[in-house]
Amino acid sequence: MKKNCKFAAVILAAGMSTRLGRPKQLLRVAGKSMLEHAITAARGAGIVTPVLVLGAFADDILKDVRSVTKCETIFNHNFADGQATSLKAGVSSIMDTCDAAIFMLADQPLITATLIMELMTRFNQHKPHILHPVYRERRGNPVIISARLFPRLLASTGDQGARFLFADTSLRVHAYEVEDKAVVTDVDTWDDYFTLVDSANGSTHPQKENR
Repeated sequence: MKKNCKFAAVILAAGMSTRLGRPKQLLRVAGKSMLEHAITAARGAGIVTPVLVLGAFADDILKDVRSVTKCETIFNHNFADGQATSLKAGVSSIMDTCDAAIFMLADQPLITATLIMELMTRFNQHKPHILHPVYRERRGNPVIISARLFPRLLASTGDQGARFLFADTSLRVHAYEVEDKAVVTDVDTWDDYFTLVDSANGSTHPQKENR
C-alpha cells in the first residue's frame, strides 16, 4: 500500500499589484478578501497552518485579514525582485517538514478546499515530481511540487519561479484535467476583478468608484 504524502501549503501573497494600484490581496469577492479565500481553502483541505509569504502591503494585510493569524507568516524583503523570491522564501520555511507542497496564489479566490483535496488525492495516486491542473488545455494553479525538488527551487536564479522545472524532461510532470475554470482565473487588472466578482456572486461593483 502506498503511503500518503504529508502536504504543506505555501500561499504567495507578496506581489505589488502594479497594474491595479492597490493591494489586490485585499480586494473582496463574495464577502471576503481574495487572500482570505486562499487561506480558507488551504485550511479546509487539511493544511492546518499554511505558510503565507508577504511582501508589498504586508502591514495593510496584517491589519485587514484576520485569518492571517492561522498561518505561519514569512516576510519576503526581496519581493520587488519578483515571484521567484517569494517561492524561495516559502520553500525555505518548509524544508524537511513535508513530502510535497501546494503552491497557491493569493489572487485565485475561486479555488476551493474540494479542488485542493482532489489535486492532493491525484498526487498521492501517481506520486509525480510535479502535478498541475489543466483547464481546456491551459495550465493552471495551484501546483504541487515534490519535496525532492526543493533544493533545485532554492538554487534557481532570476524570476523564473518553478517554470524551469517543467522543461526538464527527466521529471515526471502530471497534468491533471479539471472542469473547474478557477484554476486559470486570477486577477491582474480591474477588468479581471469585476469579471470575477460577477461570476462569483453577480454583485455590483462597490469598489469601482474608489479604484
